Amino acid sequence: MTDDQRRRTHGTLRSSRSYLARFQWRQLWQFGPFRWGDVALWRAVRVAVGVMVPLAVGSACGRLDYGAFAALGALPAGFASFQGVTRSRVAAVAVASAGMAVSTFVGAATAAVAPWLLVAVVVIWGYVVGLAVCLGPRLSVAALQWPVGLLIASGMPLGPTEAALRAGLVLAGGLLQGVLVAVSWAFRRGDPERTALAESYRILAVYASGLTAGHFGPPSATAFPAAVALTDPNPLLPVTARLRLLDLLEQAERIRASLATLAERAADDPSEAALRPAADAARVLDLIADTLSAGRAERAGRTRELNALMPSLVVAPGTRGQLATEALFGQLRAVTRSLASLETGPGRTPVKRTAISPVVPVGQDGMGWAALTLRANLALSGETGRHAVRLAVVAGLAEAMVQATGLFEGRWVVLTIFLVLKPDYTSTVYRSIQRAVGTAVGAGLGAAAAHLAHPSPVGLIVAAGIAVAAAYALFDVNYVIYSSFLTVFIVILLDIFGLPAETTAVARLTDTAVGAVLALIAYSVWPTWEGLTAQEKFVRLIDVHNTYITALLRSLARPVQTDPARLRGLQAASRRARTDAEASSERLAAEPPHSPLTPTAARTLVAVVTRLAHTELLLHALVPPQATAIGREEGGPRDADADRLEALATAFDIAMITLAEAVRTLQPPGPLPPLRQVQCALGNRPTALDPRLLQITDHLVDTAHTLEHVLRRQLASP
Repeated sequence: MTDDQRRRTHGTLRSSRSYLARFQWRQLWQFGPFRWGDVALWRAVRVAVGVMVPLAVGSACGRLDYGAFAALGALPAGFASFQGVTRSRVAAVAVASAGMAVSTFVGAATAAVAPWLLVAVVVIWGYVVGLAVCLGPRLSVAALQWPVGLLIASGMPLGPTEAALRAGLVLAGGLLQGVLVAVSWAFRRGDPERTALAESYRILAVYASGLTAGHFGPPSATAFPAAVALTDPNPLLPVTARLRLLDLLEQAERIRASLATLAERAADDPSEAALRPAADAARVLDLIADTLSAGRAERAGRTRELNALMPSLVVAPGTRGQLATEALFGQLRAVTRSLASLETGPGRTPVKRTAISPVVPVGQDGMGWAALTLRANLALSGETGRHAVRLAVVAGLAEAMVQATGLFEGRWVVLTIFLVLKPDYTSTVYRSIQRAVGTAVGAGLGAAAAHLAHPSPVGLIVAAGIAVAAAYALFDVNYVIYSSFLTVFIVILLDIFGLPAETTAVARLTDTAVGAVLALIAYSVWPTWEGLTAQEKFVRLIDVHNTYITALLRSLARPVQTDPARLRGLQAASRRARTDAEASSERLAAEPPHSPLTPTAARTLVAVVTRLAHTELLLHALVPPQATAIGREEGGPRDADADRLEALATAFDIAMITLAEAVRTLQPPGPLPPLRQVQCALGNRPTALDPRLLQITDHLVDTAHTLEHVLRRQLASP
């Protein structure tokens, strides 16, 4: 880099930081938005019951303090129960509850035996919680509850026996929330899955309607809403119904591909005749979505409407793109038949599924996936690894300060740091200020409520119930309001433990302010400015996935040359790059816009590469585990097949390098190699290749072309 370039870069860095700081501080005191449509009454009732039952049972048994400990476990577990779908929701509660129980024991026992040892414990917990960010919202939110149990317990030191009893009560309270989640399955069998499918087909209908209006871009690369719902369906849903719903999801993916083909043809010939199939498809897709979302009494009538509409799906002979249109209409007829069979009960033959489906995310659950993701993000070169170190250091220093000064109720300082220090600038700043304001309001309300209810246990329980229900209901509405009601509940709960509400409220207010300031200082010392680094991360995202996929293709072409250790390393690098890019896309949404790499463009790029990652997993599964022992005579590809695989690897490599260069220069990509022709050559001649490989490489080429379309559209000159 020349001196002139270096000066320009440093000037850009200073001006960007100054602008971002002015932008955020100008809007810092705007405590909105207030999303009143996100009030969750049913969820609030469910989780509030989980908190209030232990208090009521403890009061009835004359051990309100025991009930309060169980409620203390149920409270954070309730927040964890907001994550996931069905079984994954229960798993999140279980992870949160088990971690809180261990944390409660460690916190209470360590505070009683060796208080200064809490500094090391807080550092370890901080690193683990910071690293858990890479596991996604469900597990990271569950892990965030662990320091809550640790720090609250550290304020009430106990010997090992009493600490174990308290930990058991916390675990019981948390698991009660899991039981309530499981009970809720019986009341909503199939409805969430049908709603998600209806939304998925509605997305297709909107895209088809857009084609008739002259919008010929590719469909969205993001996964359908039903993909998540059907990856973790209601366990009480009959197997036959589950298979039929999965088939409807797979049909939606096929229809998306057919509509994309229709869009390509319509871009060349935007005549009324060419666009008529899109209009017909939009009408049918809308009715399919209505049928899926309709109540039980209306479904039969909607299904009859669909059947009556099917004869109108006719393709005139000799029409350009006749085969593609017939394929689309055939898929719509198949969906109609599947809907009809879904309503007839379990007496029919279950739907057969293909061996390989690109619809349901692959390999994103389980201990193996979590371990690989954590290992990939340990390095300080990744944002998650740096955030974990930052959180551990700042929380540890705060705990050391509390121990050295003897700050009253100082655990709230450390807990505030855990709650507000995030990997991104915007969340840290806003959460710090909003947490402080919410705590100030809630501390005053909590002290007043406890004073009015005291000394009646029933009054305290009722006040606590109202506060926690309001916090749960308003969790997604506004963070200030949520934190206010949560503070009210905490003040009342600590009053039940025997800690005076007025004293607790003042300490909570002061310590929260101190913790928020420390979090802001920590981020100022080690910031991340996404407008300056996101572009590099998306270039790296494409580069590392390109390296990984081409290595997989060449390993399949020449098994004897495969290096399994290198493939595992490339897989870890691709995971780390994807984690960083996902964090960047979220961060860009809250910072000043940097066209053309807008938040929408960033999210779309991540979605496309996530599809690419699913294909990589399938491709990696075909690589022989002991490649050095496999030769051509023992099942490896023949020379002609190997050459065609090598040709595909080379073409894909050139295509991805071209796409990465487009992101690097923020210019539309140049022409790509003929990927489709090269891929088709794999199956055009007699071949010994695994049939699954042909399908996987088809998905691979389709994803590369989708990425090309996205970049060409997003980077086009205004």
